[in-house]
Order: sequence, then structure tokens, then C-alpha cells
Amino acid sequence: MPVTERSGARIWYDTRGEGDPLVMVYGIGGHSADWWDEFPALLARRYRLVLVDNRGTGNSEKPAAPWTMSDMTADVMAVADELGLERFHLLGCSLGSIIVRHVVREYGPARIRSLSLLCPPNGIPATEEDLRTALFWDPAKPLIESARAAWPIIHPPAWIAANEAELVRRFELTMQNPTPARTFQFQLQAAQAAPDPNPAVDAAPFPVLIMHGTIDRLVPPANAELLANQVPRARLAWLEGDSHNFWAHDPERSAAVLLDFLDAVP
Repeated sequence: MPVTERSGARIWYDTRGEGDPLVMVYGIGGHSADWWDEFPALLARRYRLVLVDNRGTGNSEKPAAPWTMSDMTADVMAVADELGLERFHLLGCSLGSIIVRHVVREYGPARIRSLSLLCPPNGIPATEEDLRTALFWDPAKPLIESARAAWPIIHPPAWIAANEAELVRRFELTMQNPTPARTFQFQLQAAQAAPDPNPAVDAAPFPVLIMHGTIDRLVPPANAELLANQVPRARLAWLEGDSHNFWAHDPERSAAVLLDFLDAVP
């Protein structure tokens, strides 16, 4: 199993495909399996994907003590160093988009060829009810019940109705190696304690892509608009009718938009 301990924690990663490297960092509580199948498969036809399990998730170490944003950025760079990646495309979704922005802030732009930010939080929160329903499940309820309540916050309702069996199957797979509840808290606390990374991104020379679904309830679309104003050179791509986890419910369009961007990077 590919792991590195260069950052002080055991961090698992996976590589797929051939071509220029694309390092992919997932969002809160999730890990590399949560990219699902089709989206990474489409990307791996043209790029060498490096899928990282953040500390506290998936097959990576799950520390009992809190960690910092610097720990999470060090984990990403530890994987890049382990693989000998001199330069690479960098992508993060949701909280992962915060982590990768802090990679730029802490390590500078020299090794990054491009930065892709999928459904990026940027200071405009979801409603309290949606946040609680999506992230902080009631332990008194059956877990599948909480999962069903969370689906409409990250997927379009019509898509959920047509793909319920797959969602249940994915939920059951997740429960075989669940993310500890403390990880969600530690990740949020680390993000909230960290300084604003956007000035460093704005000052960097590499191309930036922002992708966002127009009906995202977990990270409202206004976050993408604000971020695009703060990083004016960024390309803002709206996925009409998509929600938060668009790589899962709209993988072909999501991959096409991302590949169009990546293929144009010098």
C-alpha cells in the first residue's frame, strides 16, 4: 500500500493513469474513494492522477489529537516529494480547495503548474440547518437515515431519485472504513484558524480554475463569485443545475470542463 510518513503522519495515496501529474485533495471528512469512478477514470486517460487521503480519513492515519492547516499542507507536499514530482497540477474540492490554496501560501508557486478549485468555500456559509444535516449527523438516528437527509444538500433531487441504489451502495462502502467524527471537527478548526490564503493565490503566476454548481447548498455559489473577484485571472466555470458533488452526479461534464482547462496550461 503506497504511504509516506514524511510529514509526521502516515498518509496514503494512489496513482492512476499516465501523463503530467495532477494531485487531487478531497474535502471535509472524505477521501480518494469519494471521487467515485467515472470522473477520475476520464481524467486518467490524459493525466497521472495522485489521489491523496487526508490525515484522519480513508487509509491514512487517523490521529486522536487535533492538527493544523500546516499539517494538512505538509501531507500534500509529502506525497509530492515521495513521488519525486518537481512540478504538478494541483486540485482540491470543497475543504480540499482550502488546503491547496494554503499549499500555495505556505510553499509558494514554484512547483505548481495550475490550481483547480472545485466548489470552494470562501467565507459565505450554508444555512445552519444544511451544515448540520450534511456534516454533523445525529448519533441517535440510524446512519442511513442521516445519509439520506444529507443527499439533497450535495446532489440534485432528480438525480438522487434516479440513483438511490448507487447512493446506498456507496454509503455501505463508506461504512466499512468510516471517518471518525473528530476528523470533521479537526479539519474545520484547522481551516478556521488559518489566515486568508487568497492573496498568495492571486499573486502566483499559474492559471486558476474555479468550478461550481449553480444549486450547491453546502457551499453556496456566492463563494465562487467572491473568490473570482479576489483572484481576477481565474476562470470561473458554472455547472448549471449541478450541486456540490458534481464530479459524482455529472462526471462527464465535470471532467470535460477540467480537461479543457488543464490541456491549455503551458
